[in-house]
Amino acid sequence: MSVKPHLPPGYHLVMVLPDLHIPYQDKAAISCAMKTHEFVKPKRTVILGDWLDAEPFKTFEVRTLMEARALDFKKDEIDPCNEVLDALQKNTSLVVYIEGNHEARIEKVAARARGTGIGSVHSLISPRNLLSQGRKQFVWVPYSKSLSHYKITNDLWAFHGLSYSKHVAETHLNMLTSVSSVFGHVHRQQSASRRCKATDKQIKAWSPGCLCERQPLWAAQMPTDWLHGFSLIYVKNDGSHWFEYTITIKDGICVLPGGKLIKG
Repeated sequence: MSVKPHLPPGYHLVMVLPDLHIPYQDKAAISCAMKTHEFVKPKRTVILGDWLDAEPFKTFEVRTLMEARALDFKKDEIDPCNEVLDALQKNTSLVVYIEGNHEARIEKVAARARGTGIGSVHSLISPRNLLSQGRKQFVWVPYSKSLSHYKITNDLWAFHGLSYSKHVAETHLNMLTSVSSVFGHVHRQQSASRRCKATDKQIKAWSPGCLCERQPLWAAQMPTDWLHGFSLIYVKNDGSHWFEYTITIKDGICVLPGGKLIKG
């Protein structure tokens, strides 16, 4: 697992990891993704958000006994997430964590605590504080319903997601008419692309899927079309070109460009 895959001269690798939803992660899928990460050793690793489910901070009615169980936020979500982040940082130069709407639930809960204790309450339960503390080469991108994002290149942006529509890739393509985008949130693998007739520029929007349970108990009566996966992006060092490969994980197994089989 120590041999790096071939990179074209003047390029580096970016690995993009979608929604994990700890404690509802799929163990085989995340194991496969982590073994891939160890093998490819990307220069940059971009997390698309919702790596925490933030289950204790749900504002809607619980629907299953699993959701109703007693849950220790730090023990059941923060600590496992920190373990994964520790493992990622061993094999990459930079980790970018884009906050999702599930992590953002916590700020909403803290904001409802009226009085002078609001700041203290939030600092104790803030995912940004609990996951970023002591980390170097780690960037936290706060959640926003507008377009809080990380620029992989000037013309390729990563963000959590602005829509959950049926044709979500096309929706994002139409929202961002001049840049390409990779996003999470929807748990589905989907892509849309076009070429600008005037400039010959190619624009793409895509979702790599998810790394969480594909059929959660709360969706037992509405089967999902979610897929496990992640994206590998080969980026020219000057940012002028990039090429993406979205890898599907099936039963904890994936095959990388070049034929390397990874089993979780």
